[in-house]
Amino acid sequence: MRKKIRAFFEKSAPTRNIDVHKDIILYLEDITVSFDGFKAIDSLNLYIKKNELRCIIGPNGAGKTTMMDIVTGKTKPDYGSAWFGQNFNLLHHSEDEIARAGIGRKFQKPTVFENLTVFENLELAMDGDKRVFPTLFAKMSAAELESLEIVLEKINLSSKSNVFAGSLSHGQKQWLEIGMLLMQNAQLLLIDEPAAGMTHQEMDKTSELLQV
Repeated sequence: MRKKIRAFFEKSAPTRNIDVHKDIILYLEDITVSFDGFKAIDSLNLYIKKNELRCIIGPNGAGKTTMMDIVTGKTKPDYGSAWFGQNFNLLHHSEDEIARAGIGRKFQKPTVFENLTVFENLELAMDGDKRVFPTLFAKMSAAELESLEIVLEKINLSSKSNVFAGSLSHGQKQWLEIGMLLMQNAQLLLIDEPAAGMTHQEMDKTSELLQV
């Protein structure tokens, strides 16, 4: 099943003209940012390869969240450069432009739509035209339904597809939000403390999920 999931998402990868021919999807070079005289990040250099799983470890205040804020356009650094692939300058684009380019982010606290079912959350997150009229009247194709069902299985929520998200456990909400990122066909996922507040069993399943 793991091979099937991987093959499907490789086939479904978005085509947003991001040049990754050198197999590097994220470049951060000499990134420096200060807040009121406090240097949150000092000359950071980081390179992430395509399909690489990279864990950033550090104490509170080390700059992990600030780094993700820079990648997603929420914060601009004082110095340095940040590129998505070879041709997308992250410092020249807004948060929504960066998200549309193929970078997804999950915050530490789950932010799912609790009054919608698991299925509806994934459907709403699906990559596509998000204007009001197309969203209200769009019909899911067979291929889109297949992708949603694969994501449900990947995040261990197939049996919960018609359950309201608000009734899920904390760990299941985390999985659902990761699934919502997958439905956007993001090429780069930034996941902030995905195992925070989970049971040991949920941590093990989350580890398996992120390695697929």
